[in-house]
Amino acid sequence: MGLLRESKVYIQTTGLLGNTTTYRLHVQNIEFNQAFKQESYKTKTLQEQSSWYEGSSITTANNANFSISIHMVDESSTHQHKLIELLLETDTRTLKTFTLFIDPQKEDKIYKIESCIITSGAFNLPRGGIMTAAFEGQGTKLTRINADSVTLTDSSYDTDPTFAVARRVDVTINSKALENVLGVTLEVQNDVEWIKSKTLQSSLSVSSATNSIYPANFVLSKRTVAGNITQYVNKRVTQPLQAYYDQSDDNIQTWKENIPIHIKAGLASNNYQLNAQLTPCSYTNRVNPSEAFTQSYDFRLLRQVTPLNTLIQHT
Repeated sequence: MGLLRESKVYIQTTGLLGNTTTYRLHVQNIEFNQAFKQESYKTKTLQEQSSWYEGSSITTANNANFSISIHMVDESSTHQHKLIELLLETDTRTLKTFTLFIDPQKEDKIYKIESCIITSGAFNLPRGGIMTAAFEGQGTKLTRINADSVTLTDSSYDTDPTFAVARRVDVTINSKALENVLGVTLEVQNDVEWIKSKTLQSSLSVSSATNSIYPANFVLSKRTVAGNITQYVNKRVTQPLQAYYDQSDDNIQTWKENIPIHIKAGLASNNYQLNAQLTPCSYTNRVNPSEAFTQSYDFRLLRQVTPLNTLIQHT
């Protein structure tokens, strides 16, 4: 019996020359599944008036879905952060694909998801806490294969990485530094549309799960970059409110457009693990009264002037 906590997770990418590279990941959690579509049809006819139950036709499969959460680490390569690279980079105006393997260890079988893409990635940067990233994605086909049918080795796998703690969370909005930042979240959303591959001829040849019709191609239709910045409000107002707000970074209950937002988080001021220079952006600001007064900046990137992997960098 294989246990999820003991499983090994690998991804494989293919280069321009057809060379395959394998990466083993440190993961907090992974979930995956794929369902077949079941279409019903009426069986009641003039001759069979008592046929109350509908028939079933199963020829196609939905997309395979998966979610992976990881700890961000301090490293010179992009090994552990390969999923971040696949989230941000595009190849000829579309997302790069990869193959995902989940090895339960105590079985002679391995789960494989083909032609995977990352549809969303969310970074959680809590002040003083471990930086994490959560990914969701889709693939074309989930199968359970023999373990000895594939070779999964990664000579660069770090067995004892240094996890990234957000000891420094530095944020500037419209070139003004924010003090007392409590935490930041940043999310990238890739909206994709899968192209139907079912035809009448192909559906007639389906006889079992092995030759069912699986999704084949997709189109990247839209990208969204957005997030939230939470800041403690602890300055005492000793001057007229308008003059105070004009001179401070607290800008409570306001909004701005076409401004730059710069987010850096990591172990030290000379060792950031995430560096996001987003421009142009808009934000709306709202106060959060609770035991400690805070305020939130909800922001989004208005358009992609330069490639996303140059705006959001990880080290």
